[in-house]
Amino acid sequence: MGEIIVAVFGIYLILQMIIGYRRGLIKSMLNLASWILTFAIAYKGAAYFKEIVIQNVPEIQGTIVTDRIAYMIAYMGLMIVCKIIFSVVIRFANKVTRVPGVGFINKVAGAALGLIKGSLIIMVVVFFISLMPHVGMESEYAQIVGGSEVMQTMVETNPLEQMIKQQIQIEIQKLLQQ
Repeated sequence: MGEIIVAVFGIYLILQMIIGYRRGLIKSMLNLASWILTFAIAYKGAAYFKEIVIQNVPEIQGTIVTDRIAYMIAYMGLMIVCKIIFSVVIRFANKVTRVPGVGFINKVAGAALGLIKGSLIIMVVVFFISLMPHVGMESEYAQIVGGSEVMQTMVETNPLEQMIKQQIQIEIQKLLQQ
């Protein structure tokens, strides 16, 4: 079973690299930034627009959940508007990548970014696999990890798990010092 999971991880990394190569670094980074900005703008802006929603949608006025519904409508509306605006900006910015010389470097860097992104996602999955024995799933863990040295090494040397353990140690030390 472990070999199958390792093979799936390998295929996933290759797919992420291909997707990154096709998109390119600039488009990939702009997409990431657009999602972060979209959520931030919608989170901050929904509070301002919910009053407008309450005033203009008479069906939700006077209900016990008026405030929440108006906030959700404003949030979703802002997300849609932001994504439309950012997609237009990304489309124009992507035209720059067609300049000779920039295109190839952009695509190779996009593939590298895809590899990094895929690796991070695999680290998270391996971290959750490493938690299986701690939540009563010992037999499933043994089935996944037991038959594969590669999978065992991935679980034992997962940088994400090591960082989390280190952070827990630091927090425990802080608590003990108080």
